[in-house]
Amino acid sequence: MHLLIILLLLFPATTLAAAEQLDDLRANGTQFRLKGNFNASYEIFEKIRNTAPQDPTYAVFRLNTLSTHLSWEESQTLYDDELLTLSATVLQWCENSSDMRANLYCGHSHFTLAFFNGLRGNYIRAGRHGSNAIDYFELALEAQPDLLEAKMYLGVSYYYADNLPSFLKVISRLLWFIPTGSSEKSLPYLQGVIESDSQFADVALYIYATLLIDGVGAEQQEAIRSLQVLVNRYPENTRFTLRLISVFVLEREFDLALAMTNAALTQQDISNLDRSLLELWKTQSLLGLGELDEATQAFNQVDLDGLGDAEPVPGWSMAWQFLTQAQLHDLNQQRKDAIENYQRVIDLGKKTFISPVLYETAEAGLKQPFRLSTD
Repeated sequence: MHLLIILLLLFPATTLAAAEQLDDLRANGTQFRLKGNFNASYEIFEKIRNTAPQDPTYAVFRLNTLSTHLSWEESQTLYDDELLTLSATVLQWCENSSDMRANLYCGHSHFTLAFFNGLRGNYIRAGRHGSNAIDYFELALEAQPDLLEAKMYLGVSYYYADNLPSFLKVISRLLWFIPTGSSEKSLPYLQGVIESDSQFADVALYIYATLLIDGVGAEQQEAIRSLQVLVNRYPENTRFTLRLISVFVLEREFDLALAMTNAALTQQDISNLDRSLLELWKTQSLLGLGELDEATQAFNQVDLDGLGDAEPVPGWSMAWQFLTQAQLHDLNQQRKDAIENYQRVIDLGKKTFISPVLYETAEAGLKQPFRLSTD
């Protein structure tokens, strides 16, 4: 009965049956995203829109899916127009609505726009939307203190507001619309959602792990444990597997990275893109272990260039391919070719987001040839 009352409050413009159906569809769609099945997730989006075409729930769900796409491939512009149109649709609805979901949905829209503009280098605009997102999520949580969805997104918003690029931190003291945040407040919000029995628990777990990956010591180990839970729970989602392998490589846990990569490569139903990415991480793992011949064999299986338009290749993966190629050139005394590929990493980093570690490694490679570790 408690759930029914909540649904009626959250969906006053729809019948109870439609409200329950929308909530179930959103939960199913979230599960499909966690499983990496974006085709099924798009079908859910269509079902939500057909169930309640005048209700903005379909647009909010689609915005969440588009944000997931962008988190994988930051330079992808295929969905830009759709994202901006849906955001405007949601804002127009919620800014003129007395519906209890208005603050939550406004927060969603501003959050997506903050993320989008940040990726496109529009940092001031991103800051303004980020500040609005925090305000709306706080209002939603004030009205409904147990609203897990608001807690999850508020946790992310607080964290990134507290970890702005240094130049934005300076600007934020002068401009009111650059948000200020608190890492101390953000993680407890996410932990609370993780501990809940809700459709958002595993989404929050992935966000939590991602935020902790850049930490050290206990935080890094907590990130690894969280990602391992997701890999075990959603073995069909290779993105979780690839993410965990990348952490092992960056942490120089090459034995663990290699074992996990070899296990993943035994699966029969992985895409050509995922297979190439796994071979790329395998190459990096073998280089870390000092196995040049095996690393060269693994790299020969990488074919990101040959995928064409069939499978969009993330910009960060091309950067890793250029870096690995450069390192192999160095190890084969081909310094001119190595320098060319290190420079390709740096040039790519000026156009799209790549890991600072990757960028710094390429810069170091320009100054001094790569050598296998003697540890």
